[in-house]
Amino acid sequence: MKNFKHKTLLVFAIVIGGVVLSVGNGCSKSFTTSSTDSGGTNTAAGGGGTGGGGEAPIIPGTKTVSLVYSKQVVDQLTACSGLAAPSGATMQMYEAKKGAISTYGSANTITAPMMMAVASIAGEICNDLIAQEAASGPRLFDGYNMASMAAPSSQVVADSVSRISLSCWNRMPTQNERDLVTMMLSASSGTGADALTNRKAALMVCTSMLSSLDALLN
Repeated sequence: MKNFKHKTLLVFAIVIGGVVLSVGNGCSKSFTTSSTDSGGTNTAAGGGGTGGGGEAPIIPGTKTVSLVYSKQVVDQLTACSGLAAPSGATMQMYEAKKGAISTYGSANTITAPMMMAVASIAGEICNDLIAQEAASGPRLFDGYNMASMAAPSSQVVADSVSRISLSCWNRMPTQNERDLVTMMLSASSGTGADALTNRKAALMVCTSMLSSLDALLN
């Protein structure tokens, strides 16, 4: 397990920049990190040193980071988002992707396939959450009109980013993090509006945030 400075913004930007979603299936297109599986050099999030055996050096101003491991991912994202229970589709996705997720949650086991797997699972959980809020009333997605062809306002998006951040990151988002989500939605709006515009926006916001490292920290 390594000691890393807490640089969520960098990792968050990489994750949401590579998330490509369609309603009904959340998936990650790409993720870039310098971490490797144990045995390789690890420089992610400002850390240094090598994976594998041996004690990690203590670096002033850092803290040891561990992630949820494979068996905890669905439970953690379900609990933090307020989802009553994951659907069959979510559990199917988990079974298909769990082999790519770290077995023990060590910070130096972050890989591109792992983050793509997490994004796929997070996308299904977010679909479940959107369906739940449509049926029982909005909480994280208050202000979204899921039947509207118009995109949600920047304030509605910013408010949902704050609510998801408090629920799953245990903190308020920075202004830069809010801006990254807004930029992601703007970049994805080139295909034009349709009847699922608000739902797609909610799905992208939710999936990008639930598949970020902050949502996976132990």
